[in-house]
Amino acid sequence: MMFDNTAGSLRKQWSNPGDILSLLLLIGGDTVQKAIAQLVGYTLSPFGSRGLSIGLTPVAFSFGWVAYGFTNLLSVVGERKLMPTADVPVIVVNCANAFARTNQSWVLGRLLRDHEIRNEVDSSDPFDGHLPSTSPEGRAESIRIDIFELGAPSKPNLDLVWWLGWVTIIVQIGIAIPPWYLNKNWGVAMIVLCGNFLAFLTCALPQWRQEKWAGRTLTSDQVTCLTRGNGFAHIMVFIGRKGSWNLETLATASSTSRPETLVISLILAVLWVCLLISVSGLEEHAWYLVGIGGIGMLQNVIAAGKERDPGASDFHLTKFSRMPTIIGKRQRFNDDHDAEVDLDQTKNDLSQLYTWLQTRDPSVQDPSVQMPRWLDSMTKEDGVPDWLEPIKFEKNNIANVHGALQELEKWVPTAGLAMVQIFFPASLQYEDDHIRNNVHKKFWKRAYHTKDVRKKAEHKRRESERNYKGKDEHENSVFSTKMPV
Repeated sequence: MMFDNTAGSLRKQWSNPGDILSLLLLIGGDTVQKAIAQLVGYTLSPFGSRGLSIGLTPVAFSFGWVAYGFTNLLSVVGERKLMPTADVPVIVVNCANAFARTNQSWVLGRLLRDHEIRNEVDSSDPFDGHLPSTSPEGRAESIRIDIFELGAPSKPNLDLVWWLGWVTIIVQIGIAIPPWYLNKNWGVAMIVLCGNFLAFLTCALPQWRQEKWAGRTLTSDQVTCLTRGNGFAHIMVFIGRKGSWNLETLATASSTSRPETLVISLILAVLWVCLLISVSGLEEHAWYLVGIGGIGMLQNVIAAGKERDPGASDFHLTKFSRMPTIIGKRQRFNDDHDAEVDLDQTKNDLSQLYTWLQTRDPSVQDPSVQMPRWLDSMTKEDGVPDWLEPIKFEKNNIANVHGALQELEKWVPTAGLAMVQIFFPASLQYEDDHIRNNVHKKFWKRAYHTKDVRKKAEHKRRESERNYKGKDEHENSVFSTKMPV
């Protein structure tokens, strides 16, 4: 008899699990918050650029929304924040002075995390034990450095993850139609429509976008690095220019809370409770709501965890064409017998740079003084000093972390010096005790004593390159308009 009662109870529960739905709505609130943080940002301005902007964030209604409604209210009352804290430990380094700060920005942490996922570093040794490794497996990589030019922010790119949110919402509405059409039960459709509407209102709060990009833009060129720090294998280098994101200010993730956020969050929390009560009152077709909530939860999980392209977070990156990637491989090398260098000779090697930089002053401008050809080509044929000649076509010869940082310094002056302080801590200067091998001591002595002229020269070279590209694009556009139809 007891067996029959138990079987009957289980059969009844699995045929229509209505009493469990109210509990399911209370799980997964943290997933909902991360999903919003990932997808929020795209806006629509139906009344023009100066009119009202409406945030479009497709985070589908799911089991976690009621729990998130109260978690969100607690955050707004306490910390007065909507965005989650950064879930990836990242250091943001200003390469002009080696100043490093701990990142607090969700979006910067995910930027580095997603980059690491797309560009895995294989630190394992090859099967044959030969170093440097030439095998596709067991590459014995020490570090990977990727260099990007950082463009100006505009709008987040719309990717597959963003569109998947809208597809999920449409599917949820489609699932709610059969019980309404076949059984005249409009309760499921009401829950789905109201749930997605409340989700849309929650994501549309302007403070989400304000917190996600709580930073300023640059007023001049600046080189910044993202890395997890010493012991990790990735560095992202960003060559920013006027109008690009100032990653240092983004890293602090500090913004002023908006006064309307608290009131709206309180109202939304009350409405979520009303929705929870309504769900508890539904006695039929519970499996439809279980399916709708499950699909929504799956979309939330994908949105919260899936890696995305930087453009989806309004970081518009272009690979540094001169040397986009530097990979240091674990290998042995022969050290020099001493660390002595002739610094006067080192400065003399860069005398052309000093002369060229003086032409920036209009009072001493000499049209006959041109940019040294080697600064653009970085080849020995054009006269680049031996110690600055890159290992451009022999990537397996970039030895270990030090070798990779030296290559970085050659292409992006002061970036290598700054990262040496992170991976071999000191300050933005040469510290003999911090460098072990003589061959490395020689390079960093020269790099430190010539950092100013090389940094200024590279800045001027990039400025000239941009002006040339801009002039070329302008001439092409003028030519195309004059072409006969």
